Amino acid sequence: MRRKHKPSRILSNKERKQRNISRALWTILFVEVVLVGLLIFYFYYVLPRPKKPADTGVVKQEIKQAPIVKTGKIIKEEPAKKFTAAEVQGLIAQTNKKFDSPVSLEVTKQTFVFNSSDGKVDDVPIYARAYVPSGAEKKPVFAFAPGTTGIADSCAASLENPAKADWSNYDSLLMAYASQGYVVVTIDYEGMRDAARLHHYMVGELEGKAMLDSIRSLKNLALTKDQINEEQQFTAGYSQGGHAAYWADQLKNDYAPEMKLLGAVGFGPVTSVEETLDDAVNGANINWFGSLVLTSYSDWYKATYPVDKILQPKYAKNFKTDAQSVCIDAFTRVWPSNKGQNRSSEVYTPEFSSVAKNLNIAANPIYQSFSNDLAKNIVGNVKTDRPKLINHGVHDDVVLISQSQHGFERMCVKGNVVKFNKYDTSPNAIQGYNPAGLVDHYQTMNASFKDTIAWMKNIISGQKAPNNCK
Repeated sequence: MRRKHKPSRILSNKERKQRNISRALWTILFVEVVLVGLLIFYFYYVLPRPKKPADTGVVKQEIKQAPIVKTGKIIKEEPAKKFTAAEVQGLIAQTNKKFDSPVSLEVTKQTFVFNSSDGKVDDVPIYARAYVPSGAEKKPVFAFAPGTTGIADSCAASLENPAKADWSNYDSLLMAYASQGYVVVTIDYEGMRDAARLHHYMVGELEGKAMLDSIRSLKNLALTKDQINEEQQFTAGYSQGGHAAYWADQLKNDYAPEMKLLGAVGFGPVTSVEETLDDAVNGANINWFGSLVLTSYSDWYKATYPVDKILQPKYAKNFKTDAQSVCIDAFTRVWPSNKGQNRSSEVYTPEFSSVAKNLNIAANPIYQSFSNDLAKNIVGNVKTDRPKLINHGVHDDVVLISQSQHGFERMCVKGNVVKFNKYDTSPNAIQGYNPAGLVDHYQTMNASFKDTIAWMKNIISGQKAPNNCK
């Protein structure tokens, strides 16, 4: 039987309208797809593609943004003072009567304040002095840190008046370098002349940062900004300052990567804080050292050390007050001198002395935390790409030359380039108290002056730095 088909249903006007709209939409969509396909084909196959640049063999380096430097800004300037060549010569003669290098330049001295960092804040004020020789040419920089003058604000090196209290007569010593064409800058250290802060004595990080920021400050100080050759810069220091100079060298790559340093110099330098303390027990004329370091470290490291197991009762009771009561010219009013006789037993306890004599205070567990903090500030356990110069007098009874020998050995083991000069006698060391010219702690800078100038000049000229490391 043939099946009958149902007649088609007649669509209403509304339904026809909806179907027409649907067809129109599908048509539009189809046209859009075709157009997109044609555009892709045109841009990919028809348009000419850019040619790959030729290989020139040059490796392009990523351009790194220069670090933002927040320190070394000038906070305050005091009036500058100009010295004639004759006045410069007279000042130098105060510490070195046999000085025979030519002096023909005027020197302008200015005291100023710049900001530094303690790792937490960038507004630590540092007092500094600049010594700028005359002449329009750009000059090498000799950034210098002084030896211990005391940790009280009144003991800041910038306040030294040698006629009343001679702390080394830094004006005289530094004029010598300025007279030979170097822009000299020297610091007071963090916490000096700062009522809000203690000077954290022998903390390498703070010393080094202050030194590096002193060099930065020269680019911001009106007196020096057009006078310095930023490609020819050295750090240097005497005693405590040698510690600072070498720490600046160790910190430079991380803290001041934009800076060019050519080398670091130490004159009778502290390279190990613990060894300096141990040497006091062994007769070095530095019995005051323990009280200053304990005052500094207990504050900076927020540590509680067994002070009564280190210092005798007389010195343990008021060690912080003692440390801040006098400057270096009057230290022997508080702590006995070891000149002629080792009197360290009056200052240090027998149990501390027994381990310090062997240069290993950590052998007694009660001193372990103190020893750990001392070790944080050692010099020589870091390799840098800058040569070092160590100048030391064999008659030094404050920082013993054996300490520089040990520091030299550490530097060599790490692969550093080091020149180690040892001085016995020198005509430049002759003083009223020292007619034989024995090179002691105080005369190392005078005895080594010409050698230091020659070492820096050779490096500036591009010569290979001498190396005593085997």
